[in-house]
Amino acid sequence: MPNKKNIEAVSFLKDKIESCAGLVFFDYRGTTMPQLTALREELAKSSSTLKICKNSLVNIALKNLDRVVHDNFFVEPTAVVFADTDVPAAAKVINEASKKNAKIKIKGGYLGVDVLDAATVVVVASIPPREVLLSHLVASLQSPITSFVYSTQSIISELAYVLDALEEKKSA
Repeated sequence: MPNKKNIEAVSFLKDKIESCAGLVFFDYRGTTMPQLTALREELAKSSSTLKICKNSLVNIALKNLDRVVHDNFFVEPTAVVFADTDVPAAAKVINEASKKNAKIKIKGGYLGVDVLDAATVVVVASIPPREVLLSHLVASLQSPITSFVYSTQSIISELAYVLDALEEKKSA
């Protein structure tokens, strides 16, 4: 029979999972408390939070939300990153941390309701920030308009040169 503390923890996890854009799971064994604190601070910059929870409670919360659960995510102690808005930014922080600290091993995650394996989380981490993607989109949309303006301006300039040459020829 589950105790009250575990029921509350599962309820908290369900609410947190429903409200976030994605999750990243990683093995944190061997990392020191200062390293985890620094990781938490870095994640906070991308509106993400790091929680160390019991694997069974996270597993129950995910199953209660009808999410597909991979048991390999919850084999060893697991830390969970809740990315509130920007999943690629959170994945990038964890990926960079795993490069600096060999003890941090990415296990997988979720992007919305889609399950991601460890390799896919690394791919998601390579996605540029939202602002960069938006600037690329604006540049792509602006390019045809700019080309049209320059070509129209070129035609008008050539017409003006021809008219000017005709006026000079008639006055001479």
